[in-house]
Amino acid sequence: VPEQWTHPMWPMAAVALSEPLPATVTLSRADTLTALMRLVTYAGVFVLAYQLGQDRLRAQLALRVMAMAGMAWAFLGLALYGSAQSLPWFPEGDAANALHGPFVNRNHFATWLGLTLLCALALLLARLGLKRNPAYQLPMGRAARIEQFIIEAWRPLAVVLLILSAVVLTQSRAGFASTLGGAVVLAWTLRRASRRRNWRTGASLLAAIAVCVLAFAMTGRLLIERMDRLPDDAPGRFDTYALTSDALGDNPLLGYGYGTYANSFRLYRDDRIAGWYDRAHNTYLENLFELGWPAALALFASIGWCAWRCLGGLRRGGRDRIFPAIGVAATVLVGLHAGFDFSLQIPAIAMAFALVLGVACAQSHRGTSHTKRPAP
Repeated sequence: VPEQWTHPMWPMAAVALSEPLPATVTLSRADTLTALMRLVTYAGVFVLAYQLGQDRLRAQLALRVMAMAGMAWAFLGLALYGSAQSLPWFPEGDAANALHGPFVNRNHFATWLGLTLLCALALLLARLGLKRNPAYQLPMGRAARIEQFIIEAWRPLAVVLLILSAVVLTQSRAGFASTLGGAVVLAWTLRRASRRRNWRTGASLLAAIAVCVLAFAMTGRLLIERMDRLPDDAPGRFDTYALTSDALGDNPLLGYGYGTYANSFRLYRDDRIAGWYDRAHNTYLENLFELGWPAALALFASIGWCAWRCLGGLRRGGRDRIFPAIGVAATVLVGLHAGFDFSLQIPAIAMAFALVLGVACAQSHRGTSHTKRPAP
């Protein structure tokens, strides 16, 4: 590449070693290739989910598997948290500090659980909130309707309660706020997209809200204590953001190499930073730093375009509007958390998001195929 495109460390290293070195845009080829390998993997998950998710039954299965996985890990995490035991690959007693499940970081577990919670909420609203075919319903009074609603709702509401309790006990401030934002967007988009608002839709939303309030009341004390400490924890993050923004000005078009933030940021940090920052704790700023403005904006636009397609699917309405709604809500969830952490750089979260978004985009397409059923 032209010399003015290369990372400034390569000429300095060549002078220090007194020998020519093959200069590249990135500071570390190996780190950049690893980051690209992961990004291509996430894209592959999205493509497979888009292709297979065009069948409605497969799309429902994907959401159901996500919800069941969230329930299973939430249950195991709560069990370990209550007994102060850890999974075999974590230090002994580590689970007593915060609930982090199979993740090293509790913030990432909260984001992953948030995605599974959206799937559980979507299945709950799809099962209970949509109007049934009156031709197959028997006449019943209000008491019988409420009894039937409770019988149908208690199991999915129990899943929601279990997952949300685990989210709160992770004590992740940004994870809880992002999950709450995604859930609000999911409920709002479904209410806006519903042309016929029936009592079951309203009852489902009220029941889900009541369960969320109950989960927070039962497990939210430690999370509230961490929120009170937010002013003490914020300065280090903001100093990192400021230094990263200043460094971005030195090479705004090409960046310093995808996946090389840990090594490149060392050239710009100063005494204001006390700890070791291998991530910027802001995915948008870190991508701009590594990729430069053109490539980073193209990456952001690709996800934004998928969310826009889901919004288009919502406007068309229909009984399958739950899928584009969860696509929008999941994008809001991970988008909010990406502004305060690096959860999308964790493969488990990125692939889960790619799965949900791929299914949502597939069901937002006008030509989506559905499983044919025999005519009555």
